[in-house]
Amino acid sequence: MQPVMRPCKRPFRTDGPGPVPTFSADPEAPMAVPKRKTSPSKRGMRRSHDRLPGSTYVEDKETGELRRPHHVDPKTGLYRGKQILTVKDED
Repeated sequence: MQPVMRPCKRPFRTDGPGPVPTFSADPEAPMAVPKRKTSPSKRGMRRSHDRLPGSTYVEDKETGELRRPHHVDPKTGLYRGKQILTVKDED
């Protein structure tokens, strides 16, 4: 069944040409419907940038262990060369 196109119900401007640029909340207005089914290739190309980025790790200058950038080193408690946390001994 084809949607029925109705004439515009928006009021017209009195100070200039053309209709008033407003959106109506008319429930009978036709909805936007795609003409064709989106192919798996096009869908995949659209989603290609939606993935989560992988975690970044840097090598610590002091210990050589991997840690997250701009985070405290959990093994030594150092951040940018300063002691931030006290490290518990594994006794």
